[in-house]
Amino acid sequence: MKLQLYTLFLCLVFFSCGQNRNTEPSTSVVEDSAARVTAPETVAAQPTTVEQIKQRYADINAKLQGGLLDSVAYKYDCNGERSGTVTYFSNHGKLAMIKHSYNEYSHFEATDQYFISNDHLFFAHFRRSNWSFESGQAADGATKDNITEQRFYVANEKSLLCLEKKYTKRSHADHNPLPAKVQNKQVACKPIEPLIRDFNQLIDFKNSGDHDCLGKS
Repeated sequence: MKLQLYTLFLCLVFFSCGQNRNTEPSTSVVEDSAARVTAPETVAAQPTTVEQIKQRYADINAKLQGGLLDSVAYKYDCNGERSGTVTYFSNHGKLAMIKHSYNEYSHFEATDQYFISNDHLFFAHFRRSNWSFESGQAADGATKDNITEQRFYVANEKSLLCLEKKYTKRSHADHNPLPAKVQNKQVACKPIEPLIRDFNQLIDFKNSGDHDCLGKS
């Protein structure tokens, strides 16, 4: 009788230990999973060097080209003197880029792009084009576009680096320069206040309920 009771006791002990071994790993997995879910997202630091700006620009541009950014656009017309479209691109609700395409009268058109990180401007790319008739060839309808591209690397509302390229496209030319192959030249940075002012104006335009004319008083 004693032997039977001892055997029964050993069986109960082994069964209880087996249950503990089977339940411990699953508890650990649940705890690890919960830790991963509740861990806060890391906010990328504001780029402060040219190399960091290039990397952040590449990240945003890759999302833009891949169609991964949300967007909203507003068209405006200032009595025919200037008209354009402002498009705001966002990543998970945070503004990432503003594209402002516009023209003034009939001989000037431009596309300005502003790249944003943590609500701050860190890079801007402008492309402005003025067209006119070729000298002495107006009767033939020959035109030329004088194009200027500018790049501004910005940190803490200060210019770190400014680049510029200029080239001309002619309507009657057999070959025109490829913009990507025209070299950028480093130029002296002008005061940054006008750039910041235009950027802030676009931010205000997005939040305004009146989108008839950009910059009207």
